[in-house]
Amino acid sequence: MKKIVSLLLALMMLLGGVAVAEEKVQLTALQWALDNQSATDFNDMWYFQQIEEKTGVDVEFRMIGDDVWSTQLNLMFSTPKEMEDLIIRGSVDVEEYGVTQGLLLPLDEYLTEEIMPNYVSRLPLNNAGDSIPASDGKSYYIGYLIAQNVNHNSTWYINPELLQQVGKEVPTTIEEYTEVLRAFKDAGVKYPYSSSNSDYGAEHLWAQFASFGVPLQMYTFATIGEDGKVVFVGDLPGFRACCEWLHTLYTEGLMDKECLTQDSNVWANKVNAGEVGSFNYLRLINTALANPDTIQHFESMLPPASEYGVAVPQIMEIPEQGAYLTSTNNDPVASLKWIDAQLDTEMMMTASNGKLGEQMIVNDAGKYEIINVPENNGLYSFVPVAMGQFFAPGEYYTEVYQMAPHRVERYEDSQAYAAANVLEKTSYEYLTKLSKMDNESSIEVANIKTELEKFIKESVIEFVKNGVTDESWNEFSETAKGIGSEKYVKLYQEAYDAYLAK
Repeated sequence: MKKIVSLLLALMMLLGGVAVAEEKVQLTALQWALDNQSATDFNDMWYFQQIEEKTGVDVEFRMIGDDVWSTQLNLMFSTPKEMEDLIIRGSVDVEEYGVTQGLLLPLDEYLTEEIMPNYVSRLPLNNAGDSIPASDGKSYYIGYLIAQNVNHNSTWYINPELLQQVGKEVPTTIEEYTEVLRAFKDAGVKYPYSSSNSDYGAEHLWAQFASFGVPLQMYTFATIGEDGKVVFVGDLPGFRACCEWLHTLYTEGLMDKECLTQDSNVWANKVNAGEVGSFNYLRLINTALANPDTIQHFESMLPPASEYGVAVPQIMEIPEQGAYLTSTNNDPVASLKWIDAQLDTEMMMTASNGKLGEQMIVNDAGKYEIINVPENNGLYSFVPVAMGQFFAPGEYYTEVYQMAPHRVERYEDSQAYAAANVLEKTSYEYLTKLSKMDNESSIEVANIKTELEKFIKESVIEFVKNGVTDESWNEFSETAKGIGSEKYVKLYQEAYDAYLAK
């Protein structure tokens, strides 16, 4: 009887009478979300339902906003037996939780064409995978990369109509720039130069240090000299000179005095109101400068040069952290296949831009092209955007994507800056992303950096307001050493030397 029943069942299956579905793999994920999207539920999002249908993997997301990410992440790691299977997009200290504690799963043995064909095929392009391995040589995360062919952050902008009005040319030196700002003031411009004090913003006052040969980035206070030696930015001769020049602008009313305190929104309102003659910013199109009438009154220019040369911080297109597997992951192979399905070209473009035929099309050249960007961040309500997976080195991305106008704008400015040789010679990202430190050194560098950032912010504000004397400068230098600037440089130098040796 059992044999007969078995044969009948087999016959029914062949005839389509019985459908036997494979059991889905059930996984959990700690999902980083932007603050304005933390209420979005990825569990019901159409995009992830499509990925589930393709892979047979059902992922239950726990959404965590950026403001509480670190706290929730640490709580999860404190109870390893209760960890989620995946960690998506948020920043994780790989040296601490991967190399030292072993709570992240090394992925190298799984990076095969069979498991991750999309990802593995792109890793070698533009050497995109070189920065991913940790200090122990193992890879603990899947990279996230949107190549934009850009090499710098802040761009310098000026109003050409005002230049013509005051009879001036586009300035090329700090002396010429100062005279232009004086002419703007005499012509009644309320803020000849304006910036913000928002951390990391491209419109930040820190950008001006580049004109004095100081590639000052808020991410690091070290730079690599032409001799390959790491230097503390405060020890560069142009640092003091820039502070003195900014003091001149401050006392003469050539800069907006609220540059030292205002956030980016206040700054943008002043530019949009037509009260600013010159500024630094990321780009003009698709930014906080939403008024088309504002944008048309400005054009980009090269950073004006001082006697110390120009050194604009140079960006490298290096992958960020896209996805991690915890050491207790229920099914690493299924997890990575689920991630790789999102890196299929059409699925990846959909994740960032919206549905084909609604937000984008494939144009006559066979490239994906954006045709509709919802206003007021409306895109965030129905696609993962920055919180999904994306891995597109430049060599691959330019073949499949027609850059949007605001991307083209930044690309063209980057081309101009590279051609003019105004970028720092060796990118600071060789230190922050390519040179790997052990966990103890990483913690020490992070602690010193926190103190240096606070001290340098306070010092620059004081110098801009009250000027620089030999006494105040010596005090600045000695205090920086007391905080640990020399040890900071030493640790970076050791990591950089080790990187070069490899």
